[in-house]
Amino acid sequence: MPALLALLSAAVWGVADFTGGLASRRSTPLRTLALTTPAGLVVVLPVALLVGGSVSGSVLPGVVSGVTGSLGILLLYAALTLGPMGVVSPVSAVLGAAIPVLVGLVHGERPGAAAYVGMALAVVAIVTVGLEPPAPTDDARHQRLTPRALLLAVGAGVGIGVFFAVIAQAPSDAGLWPVVFSRAVSTVLLALMGLVVVARRGGPFLPAGRTVRIQAIAAGTLDVGANALYLVATQTGLLSVVAVLGSLYPAATVLLARYVLAERLHPLQKVGMATAIVAGALLALG
Repeated sequence: MPALLALLSAAVWGVADFTGGLASRRSTPLRTLALTTPAGLVVVLPVALLVGGSVSGSVLPGVVSGVTGSLGILLLYAALTLGPMGVVSPVSAVLGAAIPVLVGLVHGERPGAAAYVGMALAVVAIVTVGLEPPAPTDDARHQRLTPRALLLAVGAGVGIGVFFAVIAQAPSDAGLWPVVFSRAVSTVLLALMGLVVVARRGGPFLPAGRTVRIQAIAAGTLDVGANALYLVATQTGLLSVVAVLGSLYPAATVLLARYVLAERLHPLQKVGMATAIVAGALLALG
């Protein structure tokens, strides 16, 4: 069951990233996130009230994961504007998976042999699925990996990895409150950043256009749902396994881009998709 929940969280995260990406194309990442994060909070808060759980034990992991997750996403967007996506995305994704795995192993988790093989294959899958050759229209600045872009990608991976590891430290009776606190902190941080940008550069605070706003709200709803699935999976399964399965989310995004936007899959991406399936099966068995 934990493996299934983790895979579901990866699938939902992938759909959320795809939907949020569509909104960001018509707006900006920060404006999209300024609507995405509160939308998720509005959805998860009443559900958390219905589910119940320990509020006091949820505050610290929720707040810390909210800060690190927000910084990780912002650093990722910044890295993607400076360097090649085919390098930035895999670097951040692999680090995002590696940190919670190390935390789980340090805490005494001992997955089976099949799970270790699955972890190795998952790293291969994450890297190859994220690879994307530069488009002919990309300028040299986006095709060249600069030290700054690499540093931002590493920072993004660390932020996302710490989010995965910290939110999993919530007590098993926490319910969905860690997600609530995490999303509340993200909402405040991103709102403050958005207000600073508006004050300096002008322009609207939220994305304009009905379609873009619907996409942003949908992305926020899906993202918070994925967070909830991941949290429940970590409460019943090994963090070292659940985190790797959850990190396979780029596969869902790539599939949607292929069938909804008719984007072509690079041959290595096809290999990555097949590898992700094998990795998921081994991790579930392990």
